[in-house]
Amino acid sequence: MYKNYAIISCSEDMQQIKFTNPLIKYYPNKYIMKYILKKLPLNVSEVDYLDNKGLEIKLPILPSIFNEEEYIKAIIEEFNDKLLIYNINVIILSKELQNYRNDFKCLIADEKHVQFLYINKVIEQVINLIHKELKDMNFVIIDGDNSKTRYIIDNIYKDINSLTVITSHPESYEEIVEEIYDDTGLAVQITNYNVNQNISSDIIINCNQDNDKVFYCFSEGSYIIDFVSDENKIRNIMIKRSDINIVTNIDMYVNNHLISKDLFHGVLLNENRIIRSIYLYGYRDTMFDRLNTIKNKYNITIGKMYQRGEEIH
Repeated sequence: MYKNYAIISCSEDMQQIKFTNPLIKYYPNKYIMKYILKKLPLNVSEVDYLDNKGLEIKLPILPSIFNEEEYIKAIIEEFNDKLLIYNINVIILSKELQNYRNDFKCLIADEKHVQFLYINKVIEQVINLIHKELKDMNFVIIDGDNSKTRYIIDNIYKDINSLTVITSHPESYEEIVEEIYDDTGLAVQITNYNVNQNISSDIIINCNQDNDKVFYCFSEGSYIIDFVSDENKIRNIMIKRSDINIVTNIDMYVNNHLISKDLFHGVLLNENRIIRSIYLYGYRDTMFDRLNTIKNKYNITIGKMYQRGEEIH
């Protein structure tokens, strides 16, 4: 049977909760909550996004009335039991439910992952802001997830003349460094996190969630593409290196229409086993060509780029 993606959100008012008995909405809140937990009335409708059919489900959670964490978690637990009934494969959570991601027992779309999937287009957009020829640019990858690092390398190494990888596991890159040199003549530089000298850099792609001080080594005016760090880490870098730019978010367009990155990722996850495999288990270089075929199916362009909500010009 065909699997569904589902957009999950809270009900906006009592009218969106489908009570079998319409008079129940006039009962005391405690009684209504007990009824909802027992019956779990869901508001379910069909949606079509990029020619992919799915579901939109409003949970019987009213933030203005039923806002107790214990109640919300109980609703989510009951909903988890309904996943098979609705044949749900992937869910896209609304903003108010993001804090409960770990309570849903399902694959959850993540805008950060779809931004990484199209990292080559993000890099192209950053290149447009730098007044240098591509052949003269210095690229740096901060390793933290070997899978993401390998994916980025596969996307860029044929077009550049300078690449440094900062990693705590240099031995894991010995083979790929040799392969790249034999293929293109590019001599990839490998260094560790204890580096204390300046690293010539124009574009840095960060794959490491942990706090470190390698940002002190980068050239003035550099651009860091960072879709993995939390707010505290980004803020710390901005305070100590106000002379560099950090791309933390982007606008994405399909056929010149601004899209929800979470929703787009949900569709990709639902439709493509290879996308699910990368999301769950990581990227392997044998996936590169098949992944490009999937990505090229959609006319994706990158619009505005942001540093913690502020547009980067």
